[in-house]
This record gives sequence, structure tokens and C-alpha cells, in this order.
Amino acid sequence: MNGEELGLALEAIKSEDLFARSRARAMVTVYHETWGHIWQHYQVLEVEREFTFPLLNPETEGTSRSFSEAGKMDALLRRKSDDALMVLEHKTTSEDVAPGSSYWDRLRMDTQVSKYFLGALQLNMNVGGVIYDVIGKPAQRPSQIPLRDVDDVKIVLDSNGNRVRTKDGKKWRESGDSEAGYILQTRQETPDEFEQRLLFALRCEPHSYYSQKAVTRLDSDIIEYMNDAWQLSQQILYFRKQQLWPRNPAACNAYHTTCEFFDLCSNRASVDGIRFGKTTSAHAELKVQSDGDRQLLTNSRSAALRKCARYHFLRYEEQVRKIQDDESSEALRLGTLVHLGLEAYFNHLKATQK
Repeated sequence: MNGEELGLALEAIKSEDLFARSRARAMVTVYHETWGHIWQHYQVLEVEREFTFPLLNPETEGTSRSFSEAGKMDALLRRKSDDALMVLEHKTTSEDVAPGSSYWDRLRMDTQVSKYFLGALQLNMNVGGVIYDVIGKPAQRPSQIPLRDVDDVKIVLDSNGNRVRTKDGKKWRESGDSEAGYILQTRQETPDEFEQRLLFALRCEPHSYYSQKAVTRLDSDIIEYMNDAWQLSQQILYFRKQQLWPRNPAACNAYHTTCEFFDLCSNRASVDGIRFGKTTSAHAELKVQSDGDRQLLTNSRSAALRKCARYHFLRYEEQVRKIQDDESSEALRLGTLVHLGLEAYFNHLKATQK
């Protein structure tokens, strides 16, 4: 691995938010340093491969007239040692991703993994498993850096703007004291400085931030998934027919994050094009938005319905999106930037591998 793929990946990470860009660049850089040697044992067959397939009733084997299943594989790989096909799924998360953490327990029931097995079959490919490729988000934020004089001593000023000495008067004071009115002079950390600080933190503990696990499915798991998917589609049709989309208050502040539609549901806002607006794309992650007359049942849509029927209604039936920036959009923006970098990374591997 000559590192050219890393250069192209970093070049693909572009954002007006320079600190988000720095965070994503650091995450992708250490990703390459941690896993780059692994990918020489795989051939990259596809990158960002979309798929659709019929939604079947497992009991009757009948095809839904309202929905088709859909998704997108981050990459499809062939393991060189045994020619096994593997789906690669990238994830970014703020949760603990170290081996043995509770994050990995949910993969036993992760519906996206099962959908990939069925999606690959529709592409006439029989995959041996899904490589869950997870990157933990570093918690560090841009900080203030103390100003220093020509002798590399921190600068502290009093309320009159005069520099403060220590009690014995022999040295310059280097720490603030709010009660005394002594203020440590600082400046905003630059994006480049922030990136270097993140690189150091990630390199010190790479396996606290980068983790992979191969996940497989039994036939019984696939059947159970198909049952779940069918029942979710029936829930949508039922709620739609009844024109009733019940709220789930338990989801309003799940994971210590306020739902993006909370103000709409609590009648504190409206879809006015200022805070909330409508989009023409229900599935922003996909180029294809329907399968003929059938709407798409994606993993994101299924997760939205499980979370809250009203949330699903606003996001997928009404196609409402929040316009105002907030912490959730910041997390989404970071995930998107990392994903863009990794997409460029694996596209280069695909184009140059032998």
C-alpha cells in the first residue's frame, strides 16, 4: 500500500466547516494506518452498490404491491485466500467500539446485515458475511490555546490589561484567576492544529477507535428478518389507511438527543421553509427513489418506524427535513465526510488493484 489512496481520500473530504473537515481527515488517516495492510488481502469488486429486490410475504411467498426492499453496500469484496464474497459496511459512532463492548451485541439482530445477504442474492452473489467496519468518533473539540511571549511564557493580564507577575515578583504569572481578575490570554486553535491533536489521540489508542467484526446469518435468521420486514410494511399500510401516526414519547430524548421533529410534534413549529421544509427525495442515500410503482423499504425507513410512527410519517410520508443546524446535523455531517473519504479510498483500491 503506497498511501496514494489516502491522499485521494483526504482530497475528497471537503466542507465549509473546517473543523469537521479536520476531524474527518484525522479519522480517515488513522483508518488507513490501522487497516490499510488488511485490504491487500481483498479484491474490491463494487463500491456504493445499490440494490432493490421484491418484498415477499414469507408465509405466502406473495410479492408486495406497495413496497420493494432497497439498500446500498459500501463495498463488495472478494477475499483472495478463499474467494469468499464479503460485504463491507462502514459505521461511525460515538459509542464505545472496543472489542467486548455492548455495541457489538446488537449485530446479532441487526436488520441491515440480513438485508445485505438478500440483496447480494438478487445480484446473483452468495456472500459469506458482512464485515462491520466501525470508527469511533473522537470526543475532542476545538480548544483555546494560551498565548505565549518570545520566551515561550504564557501571558496573563489583569482587569486593566497589565501583565501579572507571581507573588514574589520574580516571574510572569501563567495561570488565570477569575476572582482576582487575572485572565489567561488565549487564541482559537486552528483547524490544522486541531487535526494534529486528533491524529495524536487516535494514534495513541487506535483499537479504541477502530474495530472490525465479520457477521454472518443462518437461514433461520433470514426468514425472521423477512417476517419482520413484511410486518413493518403492513404497519405502514395500516397507519396510512387509518390516517393515524401515533407518537412515541419515549423516543423524544433517546440516547440523550432530542428528536429533530420534537418542535413539530409539540406544536412549537410548523413546516414553513425556515426551520422545517420538504424535500423531493425520501431516501437521500440512494439514487433510485422507487421501484416502479413500489415505494422503497430501506433500513433507515424501517428504523424510523420502529423509533416512532409519527417520526416515520414526517420523514418518509411527508418528506420533511429540519433546516436549522444542530448537534444531530453536526454528527450527520461528520459521518458523511468520513464516508466520502472512504468511498474515494476504496474506489482507488478498486481501480489500481491487480
